[in-house]
Amino acid sequence: ISHPHADHHLGLLRLLSERAAICGSDDPIVLMAPHDMFDFLAEYRSVVPEINQSYIPVDCCDMIHGRVNPLGEKLYEELGITYCASIPVAHCQRSYAVVIDGTSFGRVAYSGDCRPSNRFADVAHGADLLIHEATFENGMEEDAVMKRHSTIGEAIDVASKMNAKSLVLTHFSQRYPKLPPLNESKDEEKANEIPIAFAFDFMRLAPNTIDLAAKLTPALRLLYPGEGDDESEMATGKVTAKELMAVPGVFAAKGVL
Repeated sequence: ISHPHADHHLGLLRLLSERAAICGSDDPIVLMAPHDMFDFLAEYRSVVPEINQSYIPVDCCDMIHGRVNPLGEKLYEELGITYCASIPVAHCQRSYAVVIDGTSFGRVAYSGDCRPSNRFADVAHGADLLIHEATFENGMEEDAVMKRHSTIGEAIDVASKMNAKSLVLTHFSQRYPKLPPLNESKDEEKANEIPIAFAFDFMRLAPNTIDLAAKLTPALRLLYPGEGDDESEMATGKVTAKELMAVPGVFAAKGVL
């Protein structure tokens, strides 16, 4: 679990309770998450005691790149991997990206939710697969800064700095009823250098299908044509992110963040 926002972890409760009902407490899973999650689960156990002892907690803070965590070996054993490290990133408090070696893809890097991170690019350099959030389309950089997310172009820049061999973009804003565009020439150029695929619900990828997933993007655009961007038509009097960013001291203003 990359960070404690509800859209990234609420499914965990159902997973643990259903798994406990099937497997009991003899086969706990290794759960790597920020410590906020373990406080949350501790409270939830009073409502659903079945999840007690259903997981082995591994704090992301203890798995930060450069640190040695004895439970890391348990994680490696359970997942059949050779290395796993978290990297603090800029989003909410205790947000992390992760780098995993020894998967069927090779080195996999996942950004979680964040602003672009040079440290993440350095630690995960040479990744065989980068999965990076791209909440906003290009041209909405101010919104991305305000909400601590990334644009498509920024995600592609991270892939370039990382020298990633393939890129899957994910976590698109609900403002898009269609796939957001690669609407800058440099993005298109990068798409010609490495496979760039757009994630969608229930998507499954294998090492030999990433190229195919990237080539299917034009077909997916036809399935989700969309009818424009409702949020682009700002209500009268509504302040845009770009206007807010131009105000000195805006981040100290109540209600902005």
